[in-house]
Amino acid sequence: GVEEAVRLIEANGGSSTVLTLGPPEAEEQLRDCMALGIDRAVHLLAGEEFDGAATARAIVAAIEAERAAGTEYDIVFFGNESADAGGFQVGIRVAHALGRPCVTGVKAVALEGAGLRLEQEVPGGRDVYRVPLPAVVTVKEGLNLPRYPSVPGRLRAKKKPLESSTPERGAQ
Repeated sequence: GVEEAVRLIEANGGSSTVLTLGPPEAEEQLRDCMALGIDRAVHLLAGEEFDGAATARAIVAAIEAERAAGTEYDIVFFGNESADAGGFQVGIRVAHALGRPCVTGVKAVALEGAGLRLEQEVPGGRDVYRVPLPAVVTVKEGLNLPRYPSVPGRLRAKKKPLESSTPERGAQ
């Protein structure tokens, strides 16, 4: 997702924010994302486990706070599933809460006019979806060749903004 966001911005312009919900140690991963070219980071500090529903609520609250501050996101990328529980649900829950179209399991992304052209691998070929912006997309590993942070990129990342807050778990 990070590499694809950077590539889309390099080709089409715009800015990017990476957001994660996790322990204090997750700051290193956010800095790595900024070293790849992401402009800023938001760290939702969570010392306890958040299930898929609570994670989605925290991310929606962060996106709505960004919107209230004047930042609107055209594309919200997620990994296809979490590394721990593999629930396949956070991106879909966020899309539903925001009222945005969502395509999951994406292997190719292209900006096309005022929308996205998205491809999913299926047995025997690929399905193609076209959705308007703003949209939510969950991407599968191997969407693009990985990018690695350079030394100058790591130095620049140390100066980029990283905002932290502690989300509330909210109602179950």
